[in-house]
Amino acid sequence: MNFDALVEYITTTPLLWLLLTLGAFKIGIIVYEKFDKHTLLQPIIISYVIIMSVLLISGASYEEYFKGVEIIHFFLGPATVALALPLYRNLKFIKTLFMPIVLTLLIAGSFSIIFAVGLLWALDAQLPTILSMTTKSITAPIAIITSEQIGAIPSLAVGFVLITGIIGALLGTFIFKIMKIKHDTSKGFALGVISHGIGTARAFEISEKAAAFSALAMGLTGVLTAIFLPLIIQFLM
Repeated sequence: MNFDALVEYITTTPLLWLLLTLGAFKIGIIVYEKFDKHTLLQPIIISYVIIMSVLLISGASYEEYFKGVEIIHFFLGPATVALALPLYRNLKFIKTLFMPIVLTLLIAGSFSIIFAVGLLWALDAQLPTILSMTTKSITAPIAIITSEQIGAIPSLAVGFVLITGIIGALLGTFIFKIMKIKHDTSKGFALGVISHGIGTARAFEISEKAAAFSALAMGLTGVLTAIFLPLIIQFLM
């Protein structure tokens, strides 16, 4: 196969979007490390900008792109399960904070959803848009399934998930400094509750303890939202 044939093959098959995604994230890592891991230059933000720019310029649809990266979506599940490792290593310490964890999860998780939904309602957003916002703080695979169950728009729900995660990862460290939050457990749990997987990736850079609590918060938030949100929506509707 000559070079022209190879280029034609890549550009006419879903392989193009897979290569674009992996390449964009690699560029993001290089830029992030080159600038001393600046908060505003997180790899996922750089890769998101690159991918979105290519999609807008090429005119390709989200469905076409998603079809090409389905294998990455498939591995989101195993990657999420792998977060149990730091969680297991800190299990004894987590058990000592059982009640604070439960209370924080319920209060913070509920407030996050209510505030976001209330803001969209005040702005006179349509019901599918409001419902799509309710899954903003859970990891993408769970958000897709849950959004379908409650009558939301899955693609829009994923968009809210990405935006929420990026904002949380960007502003988290800044807010911790303003609020003078010093405990890694608190930082990690806050990132996990609000910013799911992207926040957990940021927590790994803080410490293993922060990563453990972020993974715990992300997992519990996702499970509770997936179970109770459809029931609440059904009751209210």
